[in-house]
Amino acid sequence: GRCVLLSSGSGINHMAIERSGSARRNHLLWCILLMIGLLSALPFFLLHGAQLEISSLPIHHRAQSHQKRHKQMEYINQKINNSDGVGIAPSTNNVGSRSSEAAMPHGTPIRDDISSPFCQRWSSSDAANRTLQPFDEWYTHHPNWIIINETEDMFCVEPYCEEGSKSYPCPDDRRSYLIHDFLKYYHNQFQSSCEKVHYRSMWSSGWSADFLNAQEGLIDATNNFHAPLVMSAPWHYAAVKKDSTHRTCSQADLTCYFLPYHNCGSLDDICGFTPKEFSITIDQCNGTSVERITTSKILPEVEIWTERGFYAYQFMTRKQLWLRRAIFDFKRKFRKQHGPESDCSVIHVRRGDIIMHEQHARKYYPISDYIDLIPKEKLNDPDHKILLLTDDANAVKEAHEFYPNLSWKHIDRPRHSGSSGGGGNQNPSLNP
Repeated sequence: GRCVLLSSGSGINHMAIERSGSARRNHLLWCILLMIGLLSALPFFLLHGAQLEISSLPIHHRAQSHQKRHKQMEYINQKINNSDGVGIAPSTNNVGSRSSEAAMPHGTPIRDDISSPFCQRWSSSDAANRTLQPFDEWYTHHPNWIIINETEDMFCVEPYCEEGSKSYPCPDDRRSYLIHDFLKYYHNQFQSSCEKVHYRSMWSSGWSADFLNAQEGLIDATNNFHAPLVMSAPWHYAAVKKDSTHRTCSQADLTCYFLPYHNCGSLDDICGFTPKEFSITIDQCNGTSVERITTSKILPEVEIWTERGFYAYQFMTRKQLWLRRAIFDFKRKFRKQHGPESDCSVIHVRRGDIIMHEQHARKYYPISDYIDLIPKEKLNDPDHKILLLTDDANAVKEAHEFYPNLSWKHIDRPRHSGSSGGGGNQNPSLNP
């Protein structure tokens, strides 16, 4: 089926995450999984004719001009018309058809010198173990290997553009460019000296705004500073913003969900202490001899709809095994409930404190603005479902009150009403 995604999130935010709190941790996890799944599935959507409608306004120092919007849609259309995307690849050999009995047992340490495609068994219980697994530790240091198959019992990987593999010599396609950038970023992040780092404050704003900052940092660190990028913590998708509590993991940073992206240790090793508050500045991160490079320069071509911005995002969001399995289970459950050809629209309505963002303040868009963008034939289809992601309880009421005949879906979780939570307080359940 086709899925229409309508968004009013932050920054570029054509795939921004909904930021409200959750009554229970499983509610938080399902929301995070849904949006990470949508973001990680971007190549799939683009390659299989996904229809994306974007409604967003500027945040921070970035204004999304009409010219940039045009660039964005050009890039998306290019991906739709090109079948060599960078998502999960179709198997190029019979490794994907192996039985689970031939796969490595779960948790098997993997040799560094392995050069042939292999499979490893997994199960739904892996989604509950939110720690780095032996596969994660190996995969972190093999950025040119790609996932080629995922089933209920196992997943398989193979090297890409490596001598001896079927993709060698490296073809002139988009996946080759992705792997080229992955290797370049890996070399900078893991093989550079940690005596100096490019240190960036995590904005903790919206999903795409935060990763816009990280993408730019990775590109700047690699191309200009030749020093590893290190993002500060805590991150408000891994800890409650107002007091840094309820952490998803102890570090409360990107590595709660994604593979390690540098080899310079913890913030204790870099700053001399682990920041506990969101207001820690670069000047306060001075407890060690590590040289911390900062910049206020804005780089061009780092947004997710540009080639290098997209590849930088992909590198920073290489999923840990537990998250990969959780997303696999989530998608499988959805298909069982709605069928593989289910048709849906996804609406992201961000309100909350965006009206308070001073010079970057934005209006609240009514639900009708989104409905007007959905094709009439879909609205008239009784099987067409609309998933509403929002931080505003009023948006949920508005949808059901004014469009009672549409098939609405939303995550049942506590929400503020409009701006009632105040600035930077998007979690009424005190859960990131």
